[in-house]
Amino acid sequence: MTVIGNVAASRYHELVSCSLRQVEVHSSAQWALGDAALEIEPLRDWGGHPRVPEDGQSVEEALKYFAEDVGLSVSTVRTYRWVAAKWPAERRVAGVSWEVHKILASAEDPFEVIAHPPLNERTGRRCWDGDAAKRVVGWKTSTPVTVQEKVEAVADLVRDEAVACQVVTDLLKRREVAFVAMRDSDARYMVNEIQFEQADEDDDGLDEEFRDVLAREGEDDCESERFNDPATIVRGWHRQMEFADLMAVCQGFIAGATRLVPKLRGHEFTERQHDQVGTTLEKLRATADWIETAVTTGRTDLDEALAQLLRGQ
Repeated sequence: MTVIGNVAASRYHELVSCSLRQVEVHSSAQWALGDAALEIEPLRDWGGHPRVPEDGQSVEEALKYFAEDVGLSVSTVRTYRWVAAKWPAERRVAGVSWEVHKILASAEDPFEVIAHPPLNERTGRRCWDGDAAKRVVGWKTSTPVTVQEKVEAVADLVRDEAVACQVVTDLLKRREVAFVAMRDSDARYMVNEIQFEQADEDDDGLDEEFRDVLAREGEDDCESERFNDPATIVRGWHRQMEFADLMAVCQGFIAGATRLVPKLRGHEFTERQHDQVGTTLEKLRATADWIETAVTTGRTDLDEALAQLLRGQ
């Protein structure tokens, strides 16, 4: 036996049929209240001058009296009145709830839109519901279904900075997510920028870290056995600082190029500019070779040809 929720399928369909009748009754009541409020105070065209009776009673006051007398809030009565004005009686569609009419009133051509209900994939029938109407007018749905709706729902959940940081960190650990993210030029540029900034922060922290090590040297005997040569410690930390400087320079170039090169699309360069770019790129390639040689072999000497090139001779 098929069960939906806590009831059998047959009972579920009975409840749906009964509820549809109740929705019709409820919608009829909403239309009636809107029509009554509209009769009491017709909705005027934008820019029209409201009638000012002799007793000086305004539109808001009249609607307020009506709301009090029927036991509703003024905002509710105002909404009923607005929807009734947007949907004249002859344009209202039987079997479509008042709520859907209210949402579709914001569509560019509501009378045409409501005549073409979307397909409900679950039931296989064309019909309107609240979320379907919201999709048409571009409102946020109650239950996200499409990729874009789910993205917007997640964005609402991660407005908190701490939550967003944790979610992004966890997602980027998924290889397929990181791969797609890095195909986005803006995301890739931001990652490169942050890497450059992080390198600067690491460099700034080296001196403090070095002082901490020297402090531990004087306080802990075990540490003294491990670092018994202060000169060795100094040389080690200098090497780390120099390495951090080198990586910062490289990351800075990458980040800058990633930001600027995409902006060159469609730009026409002069012959002089071509020559300048070519000369600079030649220096960059030679410098990159120099760095690779230094890292690979430990030789940092600058030969005369490279020196002249870098000097622009």
